[in-house]
Amino acid sequence: MPDSGSWVRRLSPSAPVEEFEPDCLPETWNRTVAAIGVGPAAWVVELSDSLAPLALDPEISPARRDEALAEVRPTTQAVVMQALVALDQGLPVPTSVPPETAVQIARAVRRRVPVATILKYQRTSHAYLSDVLVEACRQLVPPEEQTQQLSQLSRLLVDHVSGFSLACTAAFIVEEQSWLASIDGSRGELVRSLLAGEPPAGDPSKTLRYDLSNRTHVGLVLRREARDDDASHEALARVAAALLTRIGATGQLVIPADEHEVWAWGSFVNPRDADVRSIGISPDTLVAVGRPASGLEGFRSTHENAGTAARVALLANAPHSRDRTVFFDDVRLTALLMADPVAAARFVQDELGALGGPREAVLRETVRVYLECNCSPASAATRLNVVKNTVVYRIRRAEELLGRSVKEQQGMLWSALHLAETFDLADASHPA
Repeated sequence: MPDSGSWVRRLSPSAPVEEFEPDCLPETWNRTVAAIGVGPAAWVVELSDSLAPLALDPEISPARRDEALAEVRPTTQAVVMQALVALDQGLPVPTSVPPETAVQIARAVRRRVPVATILKYQRTSHAYLSDVLVEACRQLVPPEEQTQQLSQLSRLLVDHVSGFSLACTAAFIVEEQSWLASIDGSRGELVRSLLAGEPPAGDPSKTLRYDLSNRTHVGLVLRREARDDDASHEALARVAAALLTRIGATGQLVIPADEHEVWAWGSFVNPRDADVRSIGISPDTLVAVGRPASGLEGFRSTHENAGTAARVALLANAPHSRDRTVFFDDVRLTALLMADPVAAARFVQDELGALGGPREAVLRETVRVYLECNCSPASAATRLNVVKNTVVYRIRRAEELLGRSVKEQQGMLWSALHLAETFDLADASHPA
C-alpha cells in the first residue's frame, strides 16, 4: 500500500460498521472492502446520506423524493468508493463509469434528462465531496505530512471531476443513440414532441400506428413503486393494454416513461363509448385517468389530466399510490389547491391553527362534514353515524381551537380541512 493513501484506510463512520447496508452492487462493496477495508467502505455509505440529495432536482416533489434518493445512492456510493481506492493505491482515475452510474445514465436518457443537467448536479456533489475529504485528511494526517497529502488529494480530485465528467458524457451519448434507435425510444421521442406542441414531421399517426386526429382519446398514467416485485415498464405496459381493452378502446398506444411508469392512450371512434369509469383497479398499481378528449389537442390534454391525477395521488395519504385508480375529474379542485404544496401546507397551518394538530383528526372530519351538510347538526350526525349532541360538542370544541365560528369563511375553512385530510402536509411544508 503506498504511504500516500494510508490515511484513507482510517476513515470510519460515526456508528458501528455493521449498521450500514450498502446500496451499491455487491461486487463494488466487496472490491472496496478488499482494497481499503470495511471502515472506509461504511464511511462512504454514511456519507451518501448527505451526498445523494445534492444530485436531486431541487424542484422534485416530496412524493418522489424517497424513490429518487434510492435511485441515486448506488451510483453515489460506487463513485466515491472508486475514488478512495484510486487515492489509496495511487491508481489513475478510471476512464469509464461504474455499472451503478451506467444504470443511472440509462434512466436519465429514458426520462430525457439532458446530460448538462447531470453534469451540473455532479459538480455540486463533487464540491461537497472535496470539502469532506480535505477535512478528513487534515484530521487523520499528521501536520508535518498534510501539505504533501493535500497536494496529492487535490490532484486526484481535479483528475476525478474532469475524467468522470468525460466518462459520463461518453456513456450518455452511447446510451442515448442506442435508445433513440430503438422502437420504444423513437416512439417515445415522437410522443414527447407531440405533447410539447411541436409540429410533427410527416404523419405521426402512421409512425405510432395510432390514429391521432379523428378519434376521442383517454390518457392513462400507470406507476408502480420500485420495490414491487414486478415494477418494470414491460409489466406495466401489459396492465395498460388490458385496462384499455376492458374499456373498449379500438386503438392503443403505450409508451414507457421510465422503468416504473408508462403513459398510455386508448382511442374511440364514438366519444360515448369511452366509459372510463369502468376501468377498475389493478393490484399494486397507481392508475391515473384523464378526461376523454378529441383530436391531437385532446391527445395532449387527456395526458396532462392523467399526469395531474397521478401527482395528486402520489401526494395523498392513503397507502399512498398502490391499488388506486384516480380520475382527473375527481381531483380537479384538489390539484388546483395543491399546485404549490409548500404554500398549501402553510395555508392549512394558518387556517386551522390548533385544529390542525395530529390528535384533532376526528374534530376536523366533523367540521368538514358539518359544513358539507349546510351546518346542520342532525344531517352531519347521520353521515358520521353519531348522535346529534356529539356533533354539537365537537363543533364547539373545534371553534375553541380555531378561535372563531366555523361558519366564518366556510369555503376557506373547508378547503383547509380537505387538504389536511387528503395529504400528509408535514413533508410538503418543507421544500424538497
